Amino acid sequence: MEKNTYFEHMRNTAIAYNEAQAIREKERDAMIAADNWDGVKAFDRREKEEFPYPFTAGQNKALVLYDRSLRNGADAFEADDLPWDYELADFVETLRNAGIKAIVVTDQSTGLMDGIYGLTNLGCRMNGLKTVTRADDHRFGSKEPERRNGIEFIISEEA
Repeated sequence: MEKNTYFEHMRNTAIAYNEAQAIREKERDAMIAADNWDGVKAFDRREKEEFPYPFTAGQNKALVLYDRSLRNGADAFEADDLPWDYELADFVETLRNAGIKAIVVTDQSTGLMDGIYGLTNLGCRMNGLKTVTRADDHRFGSKEPERRNGIEFIISEEA
């Protein structure tokens, strides 16, 4: 799998947000050390209102799976953990915005069937079985690429 400009921009946005949040958190830590609990409550309220995380859970799940696919050296965009049903629409929309044409679902969770139905309800089409090869296998003691069986879904441009 190759790097994707859309996801790289998302990653940079998330990194910048986290760095800024870490700086702001020092102010909160100082309030805790000073036993200023009213200040902590006001800080938490301000954080929630003025500095919300830039991505929804579904968008973030797409970014995480993109990063994981790159880190594993996968030969396809691998979804080894589909989002919850209430995150799926944002997840698919993010894939569309990024220009991702297909994903391979290797998820084996108990919610897999809900994910399959959710993807198809959002306009994605099952294309058949596909095996993902992870070049950078992180299993202990293995030097061989790992192969994961999955179902390929074509991400349509529209729902």
